[in-house]
Amino acid sequence: MSSSPQTTPARMVSALLAFLLACTAGGFVLAGLAMPLVAATGTVSNATTSLFDDLPTELTFTEPSEQSVILAADGTELARFYAENRVLVASEDISQHLKNAVVAIEDERFFEHNGIDPQGLIGAAFNNFTGGQLAGGSTITQQYVKNLLIEEGRNSNDPDLIAQATERSLARKLSEARTAMAIEKQMEKDEILTGYINIAMFGPSQYGAEAASQYFFSVPASELSIPQAAMLAGITQSPARWNPNFEPRRGEESSRHGAGEDVRARLHHGRRVP
Repeated sequence: MSSSPQTTPARMVSALLAFLLACTAGGFVLAGLAMPLVAATGTVSNATTSLFDDLPTELTFTEPSEQSVILAADGTELARFYAENRVLVASEDISQHLKNAVVAIEDERFFEHNGIDPQGLIGAAFNNFTGGQLAGGSTITQQYVKNLLIEEGRNSNDPDLIAQATERSLARKLSEARTAMAIEKQMEKDEILTGYINIAMFGPSQYGAEAASQYFFSVPASELSIPQAAMLAGITQSPARWNPNFEPRRGEESSRHGAGEDVRARLHHGRRVP
């Protein structure tokens, strides 16, 4: 009788993730290195399986910072100040067009995976190895985790925490994936998507969809049109490069950047996230 451990989805995902991350970190693409790499990665995946079998059950993060408003005694607004220009809003206060666009551009299988996307990792690894546009294969949930850790570092004035959240290493990606899977077990998909949209950077100094919508279009996030939503979703991948105020032509291109054309097609044909 064989005593080998039962293969579970978590084990398969951990093995695949370890292999792809090891490939990405090392840049191994030569066929001659393939077999030794598979053997080495097998050891890595065995060591990391326990990470995915025993996910954290208690997750606490610092709430994203918002604008502070100074009011007079009669309620008149006197001033606003902030470290990050952000206004947190509820799910129902975010345009469905923006939700659709963010999913289409950032993570089209968001509603199908459990926090990490093996298919996306394979595509990103292949794209990186063949000289295409650099891609990390991170899901919206993983990006949400990364942004939460960066925000926690900013709020606590801890540069080491920020550095840990942004370092390019296998250990960091494994930890991020582990936390993403734990979050998926504790939060609904719409909660995660809303959290990501509230914390992500949508401009040079605009954090979250509400501040960005007011800044670029003078409308609340709930009233974003299809073109506006597509542009904002495109900006998140490179806020400086795709800022339409500095580069109007690039701002127009941002709505077509990456999956931008697909975003427009999905929205115009009535396709929407669940």
